[in-house]
Amino acid sequence: MSSFDESLINAKYHLAVAERMYRSYGEFTDKRFLVGVINELARAVSNLIKAFLIYEGLGGKDVLENMKIFMRVVAPRYLDELTRENLFKILEVEQAQKDSPIEYAKDKKIILLIQGKYRFLTATRIGEFIESVKKSVVEFPRNFRHI
Repeated sequence: MSSFDESLINAKYHLAVAERMYRSYGEFTDKRFLVGVINELARAVSNLIKAFLIYEGLGGKDVLENMKIFMRVVAPRYLDELTRENLFKILEVEQAQKDSPIEYAKDKKIILLIQGKYRFLTATRIGEFIESVKKSVVEFPRNFRHI
């Protein structure tokens, strides 16, 4: 197994979990499923970024520097601008959700208090995030069989 295979497998796993949660969140009264989807997508993105950096032979131990390298150097080679932006937004939303003192899920929205302002995240937008992660996995520069 190549050194990036494990990260790519983990990215696919977390993406699959996020997709299952997203498809079934409407069946349950606990709308925190959407928060779970965000967390799983962030794990998928983190692993995907790691896989890309390992594949390209770039990056190190500094997470912030790795993100900069990925966004400036690696991602433009493989991913379109909207997909890159959505990957970054997923990580941003996950961090904001962790930092938010107020979190409320209603209908198909999550409401967060971020830096004194209420921010809304809709289920539709989360669906767009899922599609961007799926596209990123497909665009990985190697034929990789599904497990």
